[in-house]
Amino acid sequence: MSLPQSSPVPVVGTRPRIADTGWLVRYALRGLSELVRARIAFATLEARDVVERNRRVRERAADGAMASPAHVARIAYVLPRLSARLPWRSDCLVQAIAGQNWLAAQGIASEIRIGVQRSAESGFGAHAWLIHGSAIVSGGDIGSYTLLLGEETPDAAGVPLKAPPE
Repeated sequence: MSLPQSSPVPVVGTRPRIADTGWLVRYALRGLSELVRARIAFATLEARDVVERNRRVRERAADGAMASPAHVARIAYVLPRLSARLPWRSDCLVQAIAGQNWLAAQGIASEIRIGVQRSAESGFGAHAWLIHGSAIVSGGDIGSYTLLLGEETPDAAGVPLKAPPE
């Protein structure tokens, strides 16, 4: 008999518990430093640089190294919440760069993808997201975007991409 595991992050619409304080402080400090680094990198970034970043990260990653689902969920939880509170612009691409730097420092491969969306209501929109394995680390719901930059394949096992729990 296995007991259900608690979520590695607070459930959507709830506040973190006291028990979350340890990991939340560690992840918030690391996330803040990665967002600062990413914002600096973003200042001089060109589209071709994203392809080069993805290639370098893939080459430097440990063979088959995968982040735990809890680690991915915590990164996905912390980055957008910190970004919303910073005095500088930290939107989707900055968050994707920060997440990629964070994972790469641990020898874990990830890929930044960029897509576009066209709708009657909002016109044209571009969005960046970060993929690790079959999980979306940053970028949220990407279902309405057409991939412009990045690999088309979901992952080696053919598993569709999914967002981590909020």
